[in-house]
Amino acid sequence: MALEQRRRTSLRLDLSQSSPLESPPSIAALFLIRFDIKKGYVVSWKESIPGVNLEGAVEYKSLPSGLHNVEEDLVYFIHDQYAGISAFVNQPAAEAQRNALMLAVGALVPLSFGRLGKSWRHALGLRDLAKKCAEDITNTQALVEYWDKHHVCEDDVRSGDSPPDSPAVFRMRSRADRPDTLRGRGSISDATGSEAARPVLAPFHPALSLPDFIAEFGPLIFPLFRASLLRKRILIITEAPVQTACDYVYGLSLLSSLPQSLSPLLNPDGTPPLRPRPLFNVGIHDIPFLSAASNTPSGWIACTTDNVLATKPELFDVLVQLPPKYSKSAAQKVYPAISVVHQLAAKGKPAKLVPLKATQRDARRFAILSDGLRRLSNVETEDLENAHDDLDTASTFSSSPIIEPLSWPRLAYTSFLWWASAGEKRAVLSDDETEQDEQDTNFLASTHLGQLSHPGLQVEESNQPQEIALIAYFRRLTTLTFTVLADAVARQEEVDGNGELPAYYYDEPTDEAGEGEDETRPNQPFTNESDEEPLLLSSTGNRKDGQTVGPVLVTSADMAEMGLDVWSGADRIFLENLLQSWWGRKAYVDSTRIRCCGIPIF
Repeated sequence: MALEQRRRTSLRLDLSQSSPLESPPSIAALFLIRFDIKKGYVVSWKESIPGVNLEGAVEYKSLPSGLHNVEEDLVYFIHDQYAGISAFVNQPAAEAQRNALMLAVGALVPLSFGRLGKSWRHALGLRDLAKKCAEDITNTQALVEYWDKHHVCEDDVRSGDSPPDSPAVFRMRSRADRPDTLRGRGSISDATGSEAARPVLAPFHPALSLPDFIAEFGPLIFPLFRASLLRKRILIITEAPVQTACDYVYGLSLLSSLPQSLSPLLNPDGTPPLRPRPLFNVGIHDIPFLSAASNTPSGWIACTTDNVLATKPELFDVLVQLPPKYSKSAAQKVYPAISVVHQLAAKGKPAKLVPLKATQRDARRFAILSDGLRRLSNVETEDLENAHDDLDTASTFSSSPIIEPLSWPRLAYTSFLWWASAGEKRAVLSDDETEQDEQDTNFLASTHLGQLSHPGLQVEESNQPQEIALIAYFRRLTTLTFTVLADAVARQEEVDGNGELPAYYYDEPTDEAGEGEDETRPNQPFTNESDEEPLLLSSTGNRKDGQTVGPVLVTSADMAEMGLDVWSGADRIFLENLLQSWWGRKAYVDSTRIRCCGIPIF
C-alpha cells in the first residue's frame, strides 16, 4: 500500500527542469458535506456559479456506501456537464457524534478539458480543506478563500460556442492563474497523450495507476479492453475506498480510446464515440440515469460500492467484481471476476451472467508485456512478478482459471503437429505462435531496446514511465486492429462492386452438416462453452445504397495480425460485433482450418 501511494502521488518531474506545475482548473462549485446522525449526509456549505444545482445530488455522488470503514478517500464522479472530485476524511469524534466525524469537501469542474476536466489538480487542496474543516466544522473561512481563488469568473463565460444541449463553455482560467511555462510540454494529453513532449504527470493523475491496473487484471485486461472497444456498459463493483476503482475507470477509458487518425477508416454514416464515456462513481440514486443511458450506443464505464446494482443486469453489459482488500495477502493472486450479460430469448427468464476469460493468446501476450514493463522501469514490483510467475512464458497452454481452456480443434492440431514431427514439437511454440510473440515484442520496441515509445517523447529519453508506455502500447494495438479490419472492409467492397460472389460461399461442406442444411453456407462460429450451438448466421448480407452486399471476410491471418486468438470463439464474436458497431457490416470470420493434402480435417 505504501508503494502504491508513493507511485500515485509521485510528481514524475524531470529534475533538469525547475518550472512549476500547471495551476488547477477553475471550478464551477465548491461544497462541504458532513454526516448528520439524524439527517444523514447534508450539504452544510456551498458556493457555485448560476445554473449549477447541487442539492440532492452531490452528497450521494461524493460519499459512496462503505466510506465509514476508511479514514480517507478521493472520489470522482460526473454531475451533469461537470466532473466532480471529493476528498473524504473520517476522524474520531465525541460519543454524541457516534465517535466519528465524517465529512467531504468537493468541487465541480467543467468538462472542457476531457474526462475529468483535470480535476485531480485540486486533490491536494481539497484534502487540506477537508482536514481543516474536520478540526473546526464551523470555520468556513478556508472554503471561502479557496472559492475566491479558483472559481470561474463571470466574464470568462462564453455562450456563443455552446452546443444546444449543454451549458456555456468556460475558459478554464481562475483568479490564481499565472503564465504556465509547462503548458504543452509538461503533462500528458488528457485524451490521447499525443500532445506531450515529456513524460510528466501531475500528482494524483489517474493515469499513474495504469501499471497497477494492468497488474491487478493480468491477462484479463485484454478481454476487458476489447469489451470497451465495443462500447459496452461496464460496471465495476468495489469496496471502499473507491479512488483505485475510479482510477481504473479512467485508465480503461484512456486505453480504449481511438486516435483521431482512424476516423476516415470508419463508417461515414455514424459510429460510436472515439472515446468511451467514463461515469466514475455511481450509486443507487443513479439508477434512473443508468436506465436512460442504456438506450444510447455510446456505452459507459463506472464503478460502485452499492452491490445492489449488480443484481440489475438490465443496467449493464459487463460486470467486473474487484477482489476484496484482504485477498492481497492470499497465497495465490486473486484476479477480478468479469461476467458478460447474456439476455435469454425466452420471455420471463432472467438474464444470465457468463464468465469472461482471457484467451491463450492473451496469456502469452501479457507475459511478454509484463516482462517488458519490468525491463522498462528496472523495478520488479511484487504484483508484476507474481503475475509473471503465474503464467508459463515458455508454453502456449495455461492452467490458470482466468484463461480459456484449450479447445478441441487446437488440441487436435497440436497433437497432429507432434505426430507429424515425431514428437519434436511437443514442447515448443508453433511457427505461427513464434511470429505472434515477435509481434508482441515489437510493440515493446522503440529506439531503445526493451522500451515503449510515445509520440511526444524525444529520442534521447531513456527512462520512460510505465504509464506512458502502456498508453502507447494499447494505442498501437487499437490502431492495428482497426486498420486490419478497414482493409478487410475495403476488400469486400471491391468484391461487392464487381458483383462477384465471395469465394467463401463456395467453401467445402463440412462433414457435420445436418440433413437439409445449406452446404454452401460458411461454417458458423461457436461459443467457448459448446462446440455445437451456433451464435450468428453470417451468410446474410447487408443492404447499402439499395444494393445487397456480402459479409466482410476476416481471415485467420487477419486475426493473427490483430493479435487475436484464431482458436477462440470469443475472439471471433468480438470481431463480428466490432464490424457491426464501427462499420455497420456483418462479418464472416473464417475459422482456422487444418488441411492434409488439400483436404480439410478440422
